[in-house]
Amino acid sequence: MRRRPNQRRTTLEAKQRRRRAFYAIGGFLLMSYVTYEFFFDTMGVMKYLNMKRTQGQIAGEIKAIEDENGRLRKNIEAVKHDPATLEGLARNRLGLVKEGETVFLIAPDKAARP
Repeated sequence: MRRRPNQRRTTLEAKQRRRRAFYAIGGFLLMSYVTYEFFFDTMGVMKYLNMKRTQGQIAGEIKAIEDENGRLRKNIEAVKHDPATLEGLARNRLGLVKEGETVFLIAPDKAARP
């Protein structure tokens, strides 16, 4: 049986091809894992973007609640210190009238109801 003169070289080249293929596959798997971790893991970019959106929504809700609290505080101060506001509330909500005033109640028309 006759041996090829470059058998050692072809064996080394085959080993190098296998080594390169192994490194390429290993590198691909490693990059796939890193990419998955970066985007989809528990603290990945997608989770971060979701938390940023939620933070914006909560900040908006807080701002709306603070505005409403300010409006309600103004109403409380007006009721405590402004007699006209207190009188308006008493007339509208409680139906109170001043002495000497005449109240007219108009009954709704029964025919106008659907």
